[in-house]
Amino acid sequence: MLNNLKYILDIGSSKISLMAVASYANMPKVFAEEYELYDGYMDGAFLAETEIEPIISRLINSMGAKMRKTINQIYVGVPAEFCKCVCKRISRQFVDLHKVSDADIVNLFEANKGFGDSEGYAVINYSAMQFQLDDGVKTLSPQGKKTSCLVMDASFILAKRSFINLFVQILNSAGIKDVDFISTSLGQAVALSRQLDTNKPIAIVDVGHISTSVCVYKGEGLALLSSFSMGGGHISSDILQVLGMSFAEAELIKRKVILTIESEKNENYQVCSHGSLIKAPINITNQIVRSRIEIIAKIIANILKVDEMFDGIPVYLTGDGLANFKGVKVVFKECTGLDVYEFKIPLDNSKEKFQTSKIGLAALAKIVV
Repeated sequence: MLNNLKYILDIGSSKISLMAVASYANMPKVFAEEYELYDGYMDGAFLAETEIEPIISRLINSMGAKMRKTINQIYVGVPAEFCKCVCKRISRQFVDLHKVSDADIVNLFEANKGFGDSEGYAVINYSAMQFQLDDGVKTLSPQGKKTSCLVMDASFILAKRSFINLFVQILNSAGIKDVDFISTSLGQAVALSRQLDTNKPIAIVDVGHISTSVCVYKGEGLALLSSFSMGGGHISSDILQVLGMSFAEAELIKRKVILTIESEKNENYQVCSHGSLIKAPINITNQIVRSRIEIIAKIIANILKVDEMFDGIPVYLTGDGLANFKGVKVVFKECTGLDVYEFKIPLDNSKEKFQTSKIGLAALAKIVV
């Protein structure tokens, strides 16, 4: 019997997944997953919105049958393209020297989260990046400490009302009335920080099929959240346009690419597709792939230049769009000037090892109230 079983919808840029998550050895673990591919989203809008409701209905029915349980509550992971991050410095002056309690911190958040509605957004997650006490003392855990002034650097994640309304309507129609929304990027940041066991700021770059998210995690919240509509699918499109093959063939060739390889002029990547041998010149293919990766990396570098606080920050690359390319970290470091590392699911060497939204959403769903 699984305790504290939770169900989470992961809305990716190429597939929608429904996961059953429960605590195992005090850690969140995905016990079951159902998914379907779909057209995804670009520029903060779904490409084929009408396909989402029947997909989710099928996923719920399949998961219910698999788990032999009725699903009454679902957490929906909101991708970065439908979110924005607002950072605020909030302070409270006490009459006398005061011992800080959990209630004091909750009240700071609750008194300051009422914004976004006029802009079509709603707060879905909030967390602290840092607290400051008397005499400039900085901490992440002010509870139990005495101070006359409490200053909090807070991070609020807001989701588009249109996204929230769409999924509430779809899930309500499926008989699920208890719906909560959580930030996919924040979840990934929480999961990675636990892997690294660090309190230092880190940047997470998730490159998907047609969308890329960039976030910076500081303390327990996001200091930055950004996204743009470009990903691994654009590399496949570049290959098909230059080499004159189908998208499916370009996808297969792309999986063979090794960016660090030095080849002879006539050497080719080769794949078999429906009984036919597909060839692509190694030198030309690598140039195509590298060119698009450089474009993505330079956009990310410019995003991280928005604040000098991010200078020298380590970058953790995840997602199926780029992370699987051998040699991609070298290209990223050349373009960003930053140290680049992999972020993958621990103890997973499968083709899904870079789909870290799973463990991120599982980790966040475990701790949200």
